[in-house]
Amino acid sequence: MGRPVLFLFLVAASLTDLKARYIDNLHIIFGFILGLASALLERGVRGAADGMLTALAVFLLLYAFYAGGYLGAGDIKFIMAAAVYTGHEVMERSLIPITIFSIVLLMYYAVKSGRLRDARIPMALPVSMGIILSLR
Repeated sequence: MGRPVLFLFLVAASLTDLKARYIDNLHIIFGFILGLASALLERGVRGAADGMLTALAVFLLLYAFYAGGYLGAGDIKFIMAAAVYTGHEVMERSLIPITIFSIVLLMYYAVKSGRLRDARIPMALPVSMGIILSLR
């Protein structure tokens, strides 16, 4: 259940975010539920607890970026749902690839719009790519 469903969750969110610049709350709730079920089935109660604690840590760490206007609420909820699936180890390994993909996408949008200051990127794509690259 885990990896194929996670992959579909990441791809669907990325495509929606690229097209509409929005990730639907139903998609995120569905991701949370499936992520929790997957973590429970594959890694047991400790794995599910790890996923939930990782999601909480993501919220606590990224809320300041939301408050500052650098991330949208949907971006944070999406990353939290992905964290429930993957747990802390994959999320930690994905930080550098996510950062690199985010910078590349930011530069693309900055060149496309002609202004770096106003460039906003759909975060689901770099987050998804970073997570996929970090899976073992």
